[in-house]
Amino acid sequence: MDLKDLHWTTIAKVLALAAAGVIALGAVVVWSGVYNVAASQDHLRITTWLFEVIRERSVTVHSYPVEAPPLDDEDMIRLGASHYEGGCVPCHSRPGEETNAVVRGMLPAPPDLRSIGERHPPEEIFWIVKHGLKYTGMPAWPSSQREDEVWAVTAFLARLPDAAGDYRALSGLTRGALGGTSGELASGRALTQCTRCHENERNGTNGDRIPRLAGQTEAYLLRSLREYADGIRPSGAMEPVADFLSEGERQKLASYYSSLRPAAKDKAVAPDPEQIRRGQSIAFRGIPQQQVPACMNCHAGRQSPHFPLIAGQHAAYIETQLHLWRQGGRRGSAYGRIMAAVAEALEPAQIEDVAAYLASQARGLASASPMAEAHQ
Repeated sequence: MDLKDLHWTTIAKVLALAAAGVIALGAVVVWSGVYNVAASQDHLRITTWLFEVIRERSVTVHSYPVEAPPLDDEDMIRLGASHYEGGCVPCHSRPGEETNAVVRGMLPAPPDLRSIGERHPPEEIFWIVKHGLKYTGMPAWPSSQREDEVWAVTAFLARLPDAAGDYRALSGLTRGALGGTSGELASGRALTQCTRCHENERNGTNGDRIPRLAGQTEAYLLRSLREYADGIRPSGAMEPVADFLSEGERQKLASYYSSLRPAAKDKAVAPDPEQIRRGQSIAFRGIPQQQVPACMNCHAGRQSPHFPLIAGQHAAYIETQLHLWRQGGRRGSAYGRIMAAVAEALEPAQIEDVAAYLASQARGLASASPMAEAHQ
């Protein structure tokens, strides 16, 4: 019979029967359990191919709107290495080290990330780290609100394999275990996690994007740990650590860092006098026309112990937190909502100015004569 003589309804019926047959066959395969889902046996080639094509196309399409910030900042890369050590090593291992045999038994096995920068642009790496991948064991970042943390990990991964040789230093592993009283503080594992990034008796922070905790009030530090543990203050890096601690361990860690002597400021970069003056004005007088109160009204150490001391804090950290408040990422607590209103009223340039001024000051103290402090 000539196909030209077939009526369209006949063709439709044939196609419908064929589709029904495919569906019926699929149902038989699904309900029969004949397909082996054991991780000890690879998928069929067609199954693997389909998963890979779907995954790669999905990542490409969904990451298209993402715009990458500059990723060449050394402190951002260092922070990303610290986050990688805390969250990624159990499955992907450290650069240059063998993957755990148990992890190699996963299907699919976690990929070697040393060449991920060659396979994916930064936007795609960011999307994968933030959202995870279904059916691979790759989880989403614990806090979807902390894109700054995800970008730090992205910066580190994009730098591989160049950073592989410096990994132990970048991630803080070379900062050394502590002995004496601090080495016995709380859980040894908990303190090791903290001092890999934050201060200890011998070192400052592992980069300027990590907050300085030494000398902060015990009340503020304990409140922060509790908020991380309860998910009130978002952080994909800090929430799992704080949740792991008992209340007694949180109290001991807060006491330890409160009593720790702050490290000296790094004066390698000379401050811009005009920027320091603008920042000093915001810190002590605020910006009335923008309804921005003076920073030192709350953060001079004379008010509630739940307010952190911000003089002497790293500028990069202050900027990151203010932008996070502007974007609504720290509204979970009453204190966070107060700061969100302040940060939203600030312009980006004003954030840079006040952060530069506060970073130029002596730890815990802010001077009304900013340049006298800045040039000490």
